[in-house]
Amino acid sequence: MIRISLAIMLIFIISACSTTEPAVTEYKLSQKALKHISSFQGCKDKSLKVSQAFSSSSLMSLQMKYVLDGHKIYSYSQAQWSNSPNQEVSSQVVKVLRESKLFKNTQNSKSRSKSDLILEINIEDFMQYYSKNIDQSYVNVEISFTLIDSKTSEVIATNTFRANEEVITQDASGGVKALDAALSDILVQGLNSLNEVCK
Repeated sequence: MIRISLAIMLIFIISACSTTEPAVTEYKLSQKALKHISSFQGCKDKSLKVSQAFSSSSLMSLQMKYVLDGHKIYSYSQAQWSNSPNQEVSSQVVKVLRESKLFKNTQNSKSRSKSDLILEINIEDFMQYYSKNIDQSYVNVEISFTLIDSKTSEVIATNTFRANEEVITQDASGGVKALDAALSDILVQGLNSLNEVCK
């Protein structure tokens, strides 16, 4: 009788310690060194402030979404972003601009400093797309850069950059890796475009 009671208590203890839902894995974008022109002329005499990216509300959320069959949007149940794509893209743009030394200095949107130029970012698309039978997927990233004179509010240049990447593993992890690669492509395009504007 005592053994049965101990066995029942042990089962209750073990079941209380176990989780009923699977753990959620968090993902972040991780940019490596970009392959871009090393001898940027740039706007070395101009300061730049990068505004927080504009995007749809879904890209301001930690929920990791994907599109099925071109129209239906779902969320991964066991994966989410550690920071929203909106925040991640904004911070990655600031990071690569600082590393490129394209401008005299580059500040993020929270900086109190005044700048000569403002860079507005608009994220049009940042999503993983699955085929109807979920055996293939790709990512599509589309981002617009608008360079503005902060004194006159005049638009100096606007460009939209696009990149697609095939996803190797058909899951959230594969999607994040492909989004990383597509964003790297767009950042290189953006740096080259800003360099041309500054000439």
